[in-house]
Amino acid sequence: AGTGCGGCVGTVTQLVKAKLKKEGVEPDKSLCEHFHYSRMELFAIILKLKIKTFDDVLLKYGTGLGCEICKPTVASILASLWNEPVHWHAKLQDTNDAYLANIQRNGSYSVIPRLPGGEITADKLVALGTIANQYGLYVKLTGGQRIDMLGARVDQLPHIWRDLIESGFESGQAYAKGLRTVKSCVGQTWCRFGQQDSTALAIELENRYKGLRSPHKLKSAVSGCIRECAEARGKDFGLIATEKGWDLYVCGNGGAHPQLGVLLASNIDKETVVRYLDRFLMFYVSTADKLTRTSTWLNQLEGGIDYLKRVIIDDRLGICEDLEKRMAYHVATYECDWQRALGDDNYLRRFRSFVNHDSPDPAIRFERVRGQIQPA
Repeated sequence: AGTGCGGCVGTVTQLVKAKLKKEGVEPDKSLCEHFHYSRMELFAIILKLKIKTFDDVLLKYGTGLGCEICKPTVASILASLWNEPVHWHAKLQDTNDAYLANIQRNGSYSVIPRLPGGEITADKLVALGTIANQYGLYVKLTGGQRIDMLGARVDQLPHIWRDLIESGFESGQAYAKGLRTVKSCVGQTWCRFGQQDSTALAIELENRYKGLRSPHKLKSAVSGCIRECAEARGKDFGLIATEKGWDLYVCGNGGAHPQLGVLLASNIDKETVVRYLDRFLMFYVSTADKLTRTSTWLNQLEGGIDYLKRVIIDDRLGICEDLEKRMAYHVATYECDWQRALGDDNYLRRFRSFVNHDSPDPAIRFERVRGQIQPA
């Protein structure tokens, strides 16, 4: 189990733990063999002691040298808390985070710039087309209202991103366990049924939460009316416009185990939307297990949505001020991954195909498929 796409791993893990508990055996909640703490416990330790490196965490609270489970988990926690450039922890990360790009089946990489709310100017469209042609990239529109450019060699990535940044783009963090997109319909500005400006709010939310590292990827959407063209209820957090404001849904998931979002608050204004989302996202980041989507997290949360409302809206735990401060710190310290990486000559050495030469790998060749160039 779990040796194919990996989509069943979470369910299998839950089944094993449930069976163990039924047999009277308390399941071990340790992160891995090197840390006898859960992710939530380790998060609290790192936050409390303001630890900044994996080596310090391992020295004080772990054993051994670490593994492919604890290294990226701790790197994610450090990125969530201190918002440092993720490439500082490249040695802890898997291939995608280490190269700030998703590796594809054939060994090439994808390039996905951020398009907040799916909005883009004609000039930027022209720039993307020019760059795609220059590097021979396959172009495809994604389901999250972005433009995916596939087929980049590892040595091309810094050059492509330098051109993109000069054209006004920034990293879309498609490689990250963090915020991906905030999808939107055209809303009140264009649609005759729209009740609120969904595009403007989607852009504002994506720009606020971009770069936020979390236990799993986060997807969002904002719909301008109950017709739900942006499919907000199938997202980790989503908003649907009403005559009086916004209905806020959380913990939806359109992935391996589809689940509709649950109503957290109704008919709230934009300021309240932002306040509740700041709290919700930081509470999830602080307490969810590694690689756990918000839907699964809510299903496993004792008390479910009623408890979540008491924490987020009523501040039952007295932590909302702290959650808001941590989100404010994230927003204030955000910096594009690729913008920072391009200024680090030591890090850019990772993108050479050969350690002793700048030439590309001659084994990689390209063929034309459906009118576009693709790696063979």
